[in-house]
Amino acid sequence: MTMHILIVTGGYVDINFFKEYIKTLSYDKVFAVDKGLEYVAQLGLNPDLILGDFDTVDRDILAKYEAIDGAYGEPSKVVRYPAKKDYTDTELALHYAKKQGASAVTLIGATGSRLDHVFANIGLLIYSAKNGMKSVIVDANNRIHLLSVDYGDSDYIVERNNQWGKYVSIIPVSEIIEDVTLEGVEYPLNSAKIEQGPCLTVSNEIIEKAARIHIGKGTALVIESRD
Repeated sequence: MTMHILIVTGGYVDINFFKEYIKTLSYDKVFAVDKGLEYVAQLGLNPDLILGDFDTVDRDILAKYEAIDGAYGEPSKVVRYPAKKDYTDTELALHYAKKQGASAVTLIGATGSRLDHVFANIGLLIYSAKNGMKSVIVDANNRIHLLSVDYGDSDYIVERNNQWGKYVSIIPVSEIIEDVTLEGVEYPLNSAKIEQGPCLTVSNEIIEKAARIHIGKGTALVIESRD
């Protein structure tokens, strides 16, 4: 049995976009991370877990949830951490997802103006894969997956009628990705070797019903984007 957890964290969230997006998403639980609690409230979601050091969330909104926390004999939903800690709040949410047996995670609010947080959250896709969770970062303009032979994923299919915008890019995470094959796209590749740095696999476009992305060795990001 699969468990899909929606994690809403404290980066930028386009509320109007996500009000429509979550209608298309099937998930089992919702985790609100720090300021992500504000977005959860705006989206009309009922969080199963609220966690963080709460240095960015509106205190009045947090107080409302704390006031009813643990009511009716239910387990506490609010978990508070100190500001000085070894993990980001989003990483702690993934620790909880792992404990609860998640096999899939969708992260929203994981991108924004803080590039240190953006890169750290992208790195958490590797943590997820290592722990048996297929995670994806979604915002109004991007959908980001990890493709890694080391963690059991060597192929990714993007259907044209379900793609996230116009562009598909492959960004090496490991120093080299090998046996890279791209089919159904404007710029196909066959068993290519791609190193970190050059931008050969950026901004491809799907021209057939579906694109197939295959890597035989290494780890890469698959980023579907729109302007």
